[in-house]
Amino acid sequence: MQSQSVQFSYEFFPPRTPAMTRRLWRAVGQLERLNPNFFSMTYGALGSAQQISIESSIAMHQESPVPVAAHLTCTDATRDETNEIARKFHRAGINRIVALRGDSSTEGRLDGAYENAVDLVEGLKRIADFDISVAAYPEVHPKAGSEVHDLQNLKRKLDAGADRAITQYFFDADCFLRFRDRANQIGIEKPLIPGILPIHDFDKVSSFSQRCGASLPLSYEVLFKKVKHDQQSQYRLSVDLAVELCERLTCEGVRQFHLYTLNQTDMCFDISLALGADVSVFKIPSAA
Repeated sequence: MQSQSVQFSYEFFPPRTPAMTRRLWRAVGQLERLNPNFFSMTYGALGSAQQISIESSIAMHQESPVPVAAHLTCTDATRDETNEIARKFHRAGINRIVALRGDSSTEGRLDGAYENAVDLVEGLKRIADFDISVAAYPEVHPKAGSEVHDLQNLKRKLDAGADRAITQYFFDADCFLRFRDRANQIGIEKPLIPGILPIHDFDKVSSFSQRCGASLPLSYEVLFKKVKHDQQSQYRLSVDLAVELCERLTCEGVRQFHLYTLNQTDMCFDISLALGADVSVFKIPSAA
């Protein structure tokens, strides 16, 4: 069984090619062995990306014994369209949703769409008693008017019926702890689960972090530069940094982590083991 002290969930994205599909299922099979709380599948809101996202979530739910949380965004679809996707998930047996506003592909919000994630959470609760996760931003959402506004918006999402918040990734434990303290001060009592991103490629993570408002410690650049030409040392450094971050958080009472896998297994697997996860085998109940 998985360690009782620390629990894990893992995020995947929908595959777009046969090779990516094979890699996804290898990752799923490996991480199933850690008996996680749930897997989540991200969502492409438009065209074929939307269909692949829906199909991937349902396939994972059907093939894996781990509960699946399907991501769902709302800015590029009408309420009726979004509601129908939620009902489709529910009919397929998926009862967990990660409810997100999402970025619009056009200027402004689509007429007839849910206004924001608060609105979406309320709408989902009218459809079924979904278990709902929402997003949180320890370093403040890039489009938020202020830190106070961002926290108040998080509280509204949780008060609307969400069960927990999963954070954007971060690399500074104090950043999360200060965020948690501020959340507690305004009455947020539901779980705030740290999102952890192992660094598979420092340059890519650095570039993406600049766009999404996540800060990389200056020391990371120095450390990764030293091992730039040694893949094994890069791997070990990435694992050690993630474990160090999570161990600092566990010392402050954190007992759940959500790992962004990028559909790659080894790093998340090793990080989880270092934090106390036990390798086990799911036993699927036999049909009556």
